Amino acid sequence: MKRQVPIVLLALGILLGLARGGLAADADLVRELEALKEKVRRLEEQIEKSKTPHAKDHHAGHSHAHGHDDEIDEKIAEALEERFGTLEIHGGAILYYQDGRADELAGERAASPSGAGFAADLELTWKPSLPVVEEGELFVRIHAGSGSGADRRGGGKVKPADVLLANLNTIADDNADEGDDTGLRLLEAHYTHPFVGGGLRVTIGKAEPLGFLDDNAFANDEGRQFLGKPFVNNSVLDSENEYTPLIGIQFKPVELLSFSLVGASTSRPLVEGSPLADSAKSKYDNVFSTPFVGGQLTVSPKFGGLEGNYRLYGWYAGYDHAKLDADRNFIAGQKDEGWGLGISADQKLTAALGLFARLGWNNEEVYVVKREASGGLNVKGLIPGRTEDEIGIGLAALVPDRRFRSDDPEYHLEAYYRIAVTENLAFTPDVQYVRNPGGDADNDPVFATTLRAEFGF
Repeated sequence: MKRQVPIVLLALGILLGLARGGLAADADLVRELEALKEKVRRLEEQIEKSKTPHAKDHHAGHSHAHGHDDEIDEKIAEALEERFGTLEIHGGAILYYQDGRADELAGERAASPSGAGFAADLELTWKPSLPVVEEGELFVRIHAGSGSGADRRGGGKVKPADVLLANLNTIADDNADEGDDTGLRLLEAHYTHPFVGGGLRVTIGKAEPLGFLDDNAFANDEGRQFLGKPFVNNSVLDSENEYTPLIGIQFKPVELLSFSLVGASTSRPLVEGSPLADSAKSKYDNVFSTPFVGGQLTVSPKFGGLEGNYRLYGWYAGYDHAKLDADRNFIAGQKDEGWGLGISADQKLTAALGLFARLGWNNEEVYVVKREASGGLNVKGLIPGRTEDEIGIGLAALVPDRRFRSDDPEYHLEAYYRIAVTENLAFTPDVQYVRNPGGDADNDPVFATTLRAEFGF
């Protein structure tokens, strides 16, 4: 182990300078930092004195000093952890190449695009050892990425995403608003504090409402499971989702039962391009005006030791949405709020086999999709000797309201095979097929194939 004492001294010096400037009123904290700095200085002196100048004692002295260094490093780490808490750092990157195929959409020759992209995240979790907040944790996620899904590329022709009711590459969602800008973005920064022995957790800060709603063990992670939107979240709920200031509450009174509530500011994302476009706002302004609110009840039984989760949730986007006519065009002067209900369930049948299902009902006055359903299976370790590999197969239907001229169900079929090379490296080939894109049986099917690579630490 390399000695970190000089670095620690420098860091403590910086912290001490900050304490003198920004925390001048807190004399006790300054004295503690001074004492800790002096303790580290004395430890460094002990290291220097322990070194022997005699060549004949070099090997024995080096071994003794090395062990002594490790012991001192551990003591310093313990002292710092006791005073400042622990900091965990995790991260990863996903690279993908996606190819799309479509013949005719909306009566025109469609684009059959392809392209590569990436998404990278750095996650920091600080568990402070400070009065009042010593049981809580601060979470920060920094994101960088570039590229969109193949369904969002077009080259001047009709893009599949212009027609589809749910997109085919959820990985690209965090990149979508930034184009080719690969700069760093602070997606999440929130503090969570436990109460009642950890049975009640309160989160406040910047996050997404989907962190409290519509989760699923086998169909909720586009980084290692399904890519297509219908197998990650309720597609209409997802259209209202954004990283925004919020407060979330999670309560688990017993192992079998849990509740979650979330209230979030909103930029009113679905007014864009409608007669109500002037009502759009920043999600950081008037955070209590027409907020997004949602709640979920989860029952988690075990059958023969096999876990299952059955969730019932509802949500309400209280800002005005323009109503839609039979051709899905906005109706000037007519408006309603957004809302929806949903069910999300997952159940392990064996140690290797699990099933999942989703159902959703949405306000058909302002959303094209009135009902949606999805389901499928997850198989782990199907091939002998490949215990960490996973297979996922899913089928989904998004059903427009009958009052629309195009009201055919849009069917999604997706299958993937995740090849776990190591604990931190995996490759996944993925295939998607969409019938009746946009809820119109006259549209030709859309195909998409993807190769995804995951790296983590």
